[in-house]
Amino acid sequence: MATGAVGGTVCRQGNSGTPLSNHTCFGGRTVALRVQGFSSVQQRTLGRSRAIIERRLADLPCPVPRDLCEELQAILFAKRPLVDLAYGGDGGGRPTPYARSAGYRILLYKRAFAFAADGQTRVAPILFHELIHIARGWELDAEAFENAWFTASEGARPPTEEDWRIFKRQDYRGWWVRVYPRTRRVTDYADRDVIVFPPKAVKSAGDNSGARGPGCSWR
Repeated sequence: MATGAVGGTVCRQGNSGTPLSNHTCFGGRTVALRVQGFSSVQQRTLGRSRAIIERRLADLPCPVPRDLCEELQAILFAKRPLVDLAYGGDGGGRPTPYARSAGYRILLYKRAFAFAADGQTRVAPILFHELIHIARGWELDAEAFENAWFTASEGARPPTEEDWRIFKRQDYRGWWVRVYPRTRRVTDYADRDVIVFPPKAVKSAGDNSGARGPGCSWR
């Protein structure tokens, strides 16, 4: 497995020519994602996924609070400590989520790289979901912006029954958004529409009941 940058070229520091280990350049800027344990094929997938996220950050698909945009830019372009993006493998036979995150670390598991019938992976929305958590977002924030930024055909998944239980425990609020449970309309705190969730929740997977929570993508 390779350890290195997510796509791009290795940045050089000053005139010394010393590589900045595990950084990448994108548009002349340093990207603050340090990848660990991914194959070269997986790294290329991560690079494509990151590029999609950056394009949407430059042309927002929905209203996004300014401080969230700033947090995402800081994560991607090295205005804050490096975020470790590590490969979690297949769980050694145990059920795994697609991804989980805590602090400044994201684990992506093998199942996140599985190809759909159309040959696409779900990595971009999964990675974006976890980046929202790294930016201090709650589960509602991550679910709302994942589904506002990505379509179902691109791999976004609507909230599950377990997600809705989490939303209820957190008073139907996130750090940046709130949801009205009767209508399932999500707005930011300036009352701008972000998304309307489907009327029926996706059934939670039986093997993770009670095991998931914020920062853990099972579906």
